[in-house]
Amino acid sequence: MLHQLENPADQNPLLEIETSFSAYINARTRSFKEHIVGGKLDYAFDADFSLRQKINNSAGWSKIYKSLVSADIPNKYKRVFQTANAAGSLLFPNAYEAANICAERLQISVPAVYVRNITDKYEIYSISGLDIDDCIVITSGLYELLSKEELIFYIGRECGCIQNNHCIYYHSAPYFGLNQDKGFISAAVPEHPVDGVMKQLETALILWNQLADITSDRAGIICCDEPNRFPWLIKSIYQKGIIASGNKPDYFLDIDKILTVYETLHITPARNISLDSSFTSIDRRIFAGMEFLNCDIFYNWRPDLNKSDIHAVNKQALEVRCEIIIGTPKEGA
Repeated sequence: MLHQLENPADQNPLLEIETSFSAYINARTRSFKEHIVGGKLDYAFDADFSLRQKINNSAGWSKIYKSLVSADIPNKYKRVFQTANAAGSLLFPNAYEAANICAERLQISVPAVYVRNITDKYEIYSISGLDIDDCIVITSGLYELLSKEELIFYIGRECGCIQNNHCIYYHSAPYFGLNQDKGFISAAVPEHPVDGVMKQLETALILWNQLADITSDRAGIICCDEPNRFPWLIKSIYQKGIIASGNKPDYFLDIDKILTVYETLHITPARNISLDSSFTSIDRRIFAGMEFLNCDIFYNWRPDLNKSDIHAVNKQALEVRCEIIIGTPKEGA
């Protein structure tokens, strides 16, 4: 004889899934608790976190979130586990070593790294979800192309994705017909029809992907052996064709020019910062990363580095400057 369940959650266990970032932090936090300020990591780009909170409160997001954590992400993890090779001290040792270095510097548990045997595709992403061991997936083509320091930077970025709960938003891209591999651009034929509400979420996610890059870059910078080499790392990665400049496919990334501009930019008061359209998204990413190198938050994570000759700014000043540099849209814009 069947008995009616009194609690609706007993009929649908998905109703009990907690989707807030604070719940995620409580479940995932290891030794970095002292770096949690106002419910978010201190190094996270404020604009990134604010937009994620806005997405969380959007109509339609809860249903997508529950589908991702209950089916899509576990299935993706299962496919990776079955088809990719786990990095270790003997197999793909550089990836294994990089994961250990990044986990130590970001104070998280060491994620497993899986290498997919795909030589003609440069891809790296992280998987994190309910009852899933955090992992990072990289193609063999990208693994072979990156130098040791570039690999640490990239795996550090993905550790930052895990640490900031970026994974769930990244893996939502197919719901909006967005191409993950090419930086969240609209695909020619969306997998799902996009109505008004979904279109708003799609627009928010495209913007979020740009803001999330700043947070991820900060995580990667924290992990690097030589963080001050960040501009040259980006240049090397760009020259290898791994990332694009955005709106100027044939753009020449002139690091000497960028460093010269930054000498003035760094001492310019926030209210007077102005970057014209000749500066691409990749230029602005480099400027934002260099700003982080001059913030006290960075040295809180890397106390082993000497900052005696640096006048470090505080978090509030960093975020104001980075929002202007990146060109973050204002509310209602």
